[in-house]
Amino acid sequence: MLQRLALKGVYKSDEDNILEDFYIPALSIARSYDRAVGFFSAATISYAAQAISNFVRHEGRMRLILGAFADAEDIEAISKGLEARDLSERIGEEFLREVDRVDDALFRNRFEALAWLVAKGRLDVKVALRPKGMYHDKIGIIGDANGDSVVFSGSANESLHALLPTHNYESIDVFPSWRPELEGYHRPHRESFERLWLNRSRNTAVLDVPTAIRERLLAVGERLEAPPDPERELAITRRIGAQEPLEPLGDDPNIPATIGGVPFTIRDHQREALKAWQLVGDYHGILDLATGAGKTITAAYAVTQMAKAIPALTVIVAVPYQNLADQWCDNLALFNIRPVRCYISKAAWFGELQSLILDIELGVARFNALVVVNRTLKTPDFQQLVARIPGRQLLWIGDECHHHGSDTYKDALPSQAKYRLGLSATPEHYLDSARNANLEAYYGKVVFTYTLAQAIQDGVLTPYEYFPHLVELTSTEADEFVALSVEIGRMVAREGGAESSLGLKALMMKRARVIGSARNKIPALGSVLHGHPAESHTLFYCGDGQVDADDDNDVPDEGDPGFSGRQVEVVSQHLDELGWTLSRFTSREPRKEREQILTNFRIGLIDAMVAIKCLDEGIDVPACRTAYILASSRDPRQFIQRRGRILRRSPGKDVATIHDFVVVLPDGAGDSEGYARKLIASELRRVAEFAGLSRNRTYAYQTLRPVLLAYGLEHLL
Repeated sequence: MLQRLALKGVYKSDEDNILEDFYIPALSIARSYDRAVGFFSAATISYAAQAISNFVRHEGRMRLILGAFADAEDIEAISKGLEARDLSERIGEEFLREVDRVDDALFRNRFEALAWLVAKGRLDVKVALRPKGMYHDKIGIIGDANGDSVVFSGSANESLHALLPTHNYESIDVFPSWRPELEGYHRPHRESFERLWLNRSRNTAVLDVPTAIRERLLAVGERLEAPPDPERELAITRRIGAQEPLEPLGDDPNIPATIGGVPFTIRDHQREALKAWQLVGDYHGILDLATGAGKTITAAYAVTQMAKAIPALTVIVAVPYQNLADQWCDNLALFNIRPVRCYISKAAWFGELQSLILDIELGVARFNALVVVNRTLKTPDFQQLVARIPGRQLLWIGDECHHHGSDTYKDALPSQAKYRLGLSATPEHYLDSARNANLEAYYGKVVFTYTLAQAIQDGVLTPYEYFPHLVELTSTEADEFVALSVEIGRMVAREGGAESSLGLKALMMKRARVIGSARNKIPALGSVLHGHPAESHTLFYCGDGQVDADDDNDVPDEGDPGFSGRQVEVVSQHLDELGWTLSRFTSREPRKEREQILTNFRIGLIDAMVAIKCLDEGIDVPACRTAYILASSRDPRQFIQRRGRILRRSPGKDVATIHDFVVVLPDGAGDSEGYARKLIASELRRVAEFAGLSRNRTYAYQTLRPVLLAYGLEHLL
């Protein structure tokens, strides 16, 4: 314990290695750590987090107070309970700017250690404000399991390499609690910290950690699959202390040493995919990688390697949604790539992109990157600027590239791009051959495929158990379903098998809504959930149609909650009545709100998300353990994407569970021409594929066997 350490009363950096002589041994046995440092900057954050990687190994808690600038009006407003939120948001934004400014290995390592503690619920942060100047105290209190503690106080300047003997001159004074003669030094610091923490310190206001700071720490901490390594911090500091040059970062991409706290090496399937893109496609082609197999990391690795060989390389990544664009920017940052974010609003990116294009034309830009959403991609302003980039140094990456098969994008994709990489788990449209032709004309053929079965076998994705639940259409729904199927079948016959006309698509969407929003799915869901407590990290996939009241039955069946309305609303209401905490995740929620919902879901503040289509492509929810698929679809793109979402790896997640509500026709439903039965048969092929890769294949087969026999599909399982 602390009393066993040979602690000095004073440490000075001209004689001592304060990190190795004091912080590391003390924090290696600590169970509590209170820390107050001056105005937050890269230096003070790094200063406060020294040797925290040693502390994370134990179950102790840390309290951290950072100083921030304020004025008398701010303090007065806070004391009256006014404007605290606005001030907190401003401070949070300043913090993020400071963090984003720094790209230093030592700082990143220590910031990850703080983030790990936040993600594990073991670090609380507050911000101290003073009416004149700023809070500038620098004290620490380290406690052990025996109740002993050490108070230390000392200097910390604005250097990022503070406390290293070869850099700035530093000193700290140390006051152990077990030495009675030092009580007069020890006690005032302890009491001062407690007053601050409880916001009882005169002329100082203390705020809870701003949301922006907490979210950034959570986002970093949740990506770390293993605790920060104390040896890595020590190796970095020793290298700095020996004045050995750190790996150059500059403006060039580089391969990260670790991702999520785990040493990074590209996987075999990712390396093979890029080799095929290079050798088979001559830097043109589509990678058909199972959802969750690491498309983004594969592409970022390719960019990093190509940047070494192609002077002034410019890479443009196009994605369908803003949430996905944010994820790309986060992942690219791991490779020291900080792209211009061409989305949200023109004012946010247009000027920066203009300057970048001018630098490219002048030949002064070493490496450039943009991330653009498809909506911005089509705009004249973006098109005119991107057209000025020389094709010989342009790498175009289309994520979820199947969107680009639409005629809408035919003239929007940069024709001059010499290097073209398409990424998708579902590159081919199952109905529209024209879209497939457009896609191939721009990107080239699929040059590499990595299936979901391979990903599960290789341990890239999580194994899963599959529970199909058969749901019959009501008589009213069955009649409508059959009528629409007959009309669709006849239209296809008239048009010679074409399945891409607008009228036909409208009919098919209408029929899909009948299946997706089948009324009997709600009581079936209630039956599955009955007697089971709310379970965190659960997804409910809903259709975008209405659940209508059953006109044929005035008295609801047992288990039928009697709701009507949009399926997502009905399911949400039903879960709420069962005691679940949940949030809806649809296109109706603002972008910022969706980001907060994803964070709340990851850290378990809500049990479930009830989603429509927003989670179908690209959005990472690896924490998801259980999914209920209420929106049936025979579109492979949708069910492949959804299954991949659920199977992403996450710490502590050994198996995923999928409940699938499968629609069948009731006995006696009129279908003389067999069109409806063909549709059900195609639905069952999807179900058979789900079951075939599951761990409980036999159970799934027993559930499905009667229907498979009825439709002549028993050979599928």
